[in-house]
Amino acid sequence: MGIDSGENEKDLEIELIESLIDNGLYDEALSFLDRLFKKYQDEYFIYLRGRVFYLTGKFRQAIEELTTVITQDSDFWEAYQLLGEIYRSTNQPELAESYYFKATSINPRAYQSWLGRGKLAIQRGEHQIAVLSFETYLRIQKEDSEVWRLLGKAYKEMENYTSAIDAYNEAIELSPTEQEIYEEIGDLYLAMGRADLAKERYLQGLQVEVTTRPVNKELYIKLSKLYIEEKQHQRAFNLCNELLALQKDEPDALFISGIALVRMGQKYEGTRRIKTAYEMVQKEEFKEFLDKLEAEIYGPKYA
Repeated sequence: MGIDSGENEKDLEIELIESLIDNGLYDEALSFLDRLFKKYQDEYFIYLRGRVFYLTGKFRQAIEELTTVITQDSDFWEAYQLLGEIYRSTNQPELAESYYFKATSINPRAYQSWLGRGKLAIQRGEHQIAVLSFETYLRIQKEDSEVWRLLGKAYKEMENYTSAIDAYNEAIELSPTEQEIYEEIGDLYLAMGRADLAKERYLQGLQVEVTTRPVNKELYIKLSKLYIEEKQHQRAFNLCNELLALQKDEPDALFISGIALVRMGQKYEGTRRIKTAYEMVQKEEFKEFLDKLEAEIYGPKYA
């Protein structure tokens, strides 16, 4: 009876520490852990201290604590996983990979390690490994829209467009107000040569209303460029003006709206916008268009 009571008390103390950590009360968690070390000899408390050090950016101290844990218990997969996270955060991919691998060898459901391995594979350009890692993660954590996005990117790099579209659609279903997902699937359709479907996705992204979200200017720019290509110059102009109302003097919006005005016959105002854009950002694209306009008006410079 006394042993059970002691174990119950210990479990409650662990729950309290984990609650403190989850709520960002790191100093309080460390203070409580210091008291518990006098009471218990338990690797899990050492691990929790390592976790606090990791979360507060004290990686050296975290590594010391976690190394102590795996020295005492070589099957403590959470410590290997957290070491993998630390080494990936500090740009030491080989060490990170080795610790992630150890964690998944001990516990195949160590999903954070599968995610870490997938991200490392993406960095190395090993997209097939990334796909396998992300799919393993998603079998455990199905509701993670960000990882569905990463899976879509990996499939896109492999030119497996059907699977990429499926992954992005899963991400949209989970996060229907995330504009970047619409942008990325639109980019995917462009890579497939389907400008019509790209335009549809960009439009869907713009129609998502979340007032607290920063403006995703790329959706405006990419869609307005498609309108220019389709000679829908008034639509391109209107869309750029909408962006300029949100982000005053945005150079790409000035440039594209300037092109639209020129092609609608308003050369003076259009040229003025393009010159303003070029004064702000000396893009070669802007200069080439200005030179072309000048040649049309005055003829070649060296006739």
